[in-house]
Parts: sequence; C-alpha cells; structure tokens
Amino acid sequence: MTDFRNVTPSLIFFILLFSLFGCSGSSSGLNSGDSVTNDPTFSATPDAKMLLVNLPERREVVFFEKGSYELSIDNQRVLDPIAIRLRQHPDSQLIVIGHSDDNGSDEYNLTLSFERAFSVAIYISSVFGIEEERIQLVALGNDEPLSMGNSEQAKQQNRRVEVISPKAIVRTLSTITGDERY
Repeated sequence: MTDFRNVTPSLIFFILLFSLFGCSGSSSGLNSGDSVTNDPTFSATPDAKMLLVNLPERREVVFFEKGSYELSIDNQRVLDPIAIRLRQHPDSQLIVIGHSDDNGSDEYNLTLSFERAFSVAIYISSVFGIEEERIQLVALGNDEPLSMGNSEQAKQQNRRVEVISPKAIVRTLSTITGDERY
C-alpha cells in the first residue's frame, strides 16, 4: 500500500493539472483538419503603417507661485492632453524641466525646481498611470531664466516647469488616424 502523507502539495497540483490538460491529444485545441478562418484574404500579419505613428514634439509650460511646488487645477488641465498622449502612445517619453526664480540660495532654488518637476511627474504618473521610467526629471534651479529683471512679473515667468514630449516614431494604441492634437 502506498503512503500518500509525504506527497507535496505542488506534486498534487502538478498531477491534477496533468490530468486536466495532459490527456488531450492536441496541445492547441485544434484538430488537424480545423482552420482558424474561412476568409482566404485574412492575413495574420498586421500592416506596420497602422501600428506606427510619427509624433511631433509637444511642449507645455506650467507656472508656480513663489516658493511653491503645488500643482494648481489650472496647471493640471494644461498637463492633461500631454498625459493622454503618453497613454495613447506607450513608447513615448516625457522630459520635465523644473525652474525657479533667483530668490534664495542656489541650493534652495535647485531643490525647489526639482520639487516642481517632481510634482508634475507624480501627477502624470499617478493620475494617468504612466510608468515613472518614461518620465525624465531635470532640475535647473535659476540657471536658465526666461525673463530677466527684478520685477514680480519677471520672476513669475521663471517659476515654471517645462514639459516636453519629444518628436518620435512610436507604437500606438489608438486606431484613430490623423489626430495630431496628442
């Protein structure tokens, strides 16, 4: 008589799996006379032109309040189309460049510009499900001012994040052609 107390659960699972699927005479479930389709014009190879899209570069700029990296609802609305573009084109990438004005030390401005870029990246990643690996962050601090001067208006132009989706040829999940908005 066989003692089954020493049989491992994985062995039992394998035996059950084999008994369910291993007894079939055909691994694919098709018999030798079956055909996949009766359409003689059917092609299993998709047209490559239908799978690739030439994306133009897309740029957006969002602005921040003094000393803040909080993303406003208006800024979120500006970013939404670029995030949708990333969802529709899974091979596309994003570059997020944070800037600051010249108030404070260089270290403070570099950190603040990173936090601004990071808040944009986290919004796009968490709300739209974009993989973080597709988003490159750059923090420039106050090294590349858009506007020179000491006025509040000039400083406001420098408290920004530039969001760039570079020109690329990518696969697409969209079957709609000719939609250049995203």
